[in-house]
Amino acid sequence: MRLTRHTYRTTRPGLNMGAMIDVVFLLLIFFMCTTSFRPLEEILSADLPRLSGEAARRDDYSPIHIQLSGDAEKVYITCDAKPCETFAILLAELRMRRDIDDIPVIIAGEPEVPYEYMVKARDKCKAADLTQVAFSAQSEE
Repeated sequence: MRLTRHTYRTTRPGLNMGAMIDVVFLLLIFFMCTTSFRPLEEILSADLPRLSGEAARRDDYSPIHIQLSGDAEKVYITCDAKPCETFAILLAELRMRRDIDDIPVIIAGEPEVPYEYMVKARDKCKAADLTQVAFSAQSEE
């Protein structure tokens, strides 16, 4: 007795485009019916008050200069020629300046100052939310 094998053909499934078109049209009709038509916000009048007098601009502020001097044992910090005894005092000064605007900061250090103090000054600028910080290679005098 000989057994015969039946081979089954597998057909590739196809997309039923008729059903897909029906769903798309139903969604289109749904969104057309549920849309509320309001005037655009750009069309509404929004008259802002004009500034009177001379307004301060960002260009009017000179950058903040942080000067680090000393050596590995003792570092001296000045912020715009104003001495700051600790980095906490520097942070308070930077936060006070940040209340005005995002003023650029230039950190300058003497060659004898360890780099960790330069990084601490940069961290204090970040804590004060000052984003425009640059390092200067030489001290400014």
